[in-house]
Amino acid sequence: PVEELRRKYEEAINKEGVVALAIGTRPDCINEEVLDLLEEMNKKVYTWVELGLQTIHDSTSKIINRGHDYKTFVEGVEKLKSKNIKVVVHIINGLPGEDYNMMVETAKAVGKMGVDGIKIHLLHVIKDTPMEKMLQNGMLTLMEQDEYINLVCDQLEILPETMIIHRLTGDGKRDELVGPIWSLKKWEILNQIDDTLKARNSYQGCKFV
Repeated sequence: PVEELRRKYEEAINKEGVVALAIGTRPDCINEEVLDLLEEMNKKVYTWVELGLQTIHDSTSKIINRGHDYKTFVEGVEKLKSKNIKVVVHIINGLPGEDYNMMVETAKAVGKMGVDGIKIHLLHVIKDTPMEKMLQNGMLTLMEQDEYINLVCDQLEILPETMIIHRLTGDGKRDELVGPIWSLKKWEILNQIDDTLKARNSYQGCKFV
C-alpha cells in the first residue's frame, strides 16, 4: 500500500545524514499512486529507482518465471522518466538458454533506453532452488570466467559513456553457492575486466551508436 511505502520512505530520508533514496522494485509494481509518491520523494531528496530487467527476451523470462514481459518493463521506465526519476537497470548474464548474441542484445537495448545506470550481474546458482535442478538436469550451462569477462567488456563498449556502471559482477554466499565458483574471486574478475579493456585499447561507449 502506498501509505506503507510513504512511511518507510519518510523514515529513511529523515535519518540524519541521508542525502539520497534508492529503491529497488519491479516494473509491474509501478502504478499511478506509486508514481506520484516517487515524484514527491524525488522533490525532497535525490531519488533513483532500480528496476530488474534481467533480459529483454520474453522466452527467457518465461523460463525463469520472471512474471512480466519486456513491454511492461519498457512502460515502467517510461513512467519513471516522465517524472524525471533516475533509473538503474539490472541485467543478468548467463541465464538458461541465452547465447552471446542474446546477452549483447539485452545490453544494447538498455543502452538505448536513456536510463541513468546499469548493474551487470552474473547468474549464480544457489543450493535448493529450481535453478539448481535445471543445472543438474543439463538445462543450464554455467559461464566460464574468461567468457564472462570478454562478454562484459563487449557490453561496456556498446553502452553510452554517460551511463553510470553500478556493478560489473556479484558474489554469492560461499556456503550457498553451487556455481560458478570462480565468481567468488570478485576483485580478480574486476581487475581482469580492466586489463582486458586496456589490452583492447578500448573503453565504455566506444562502439555505442
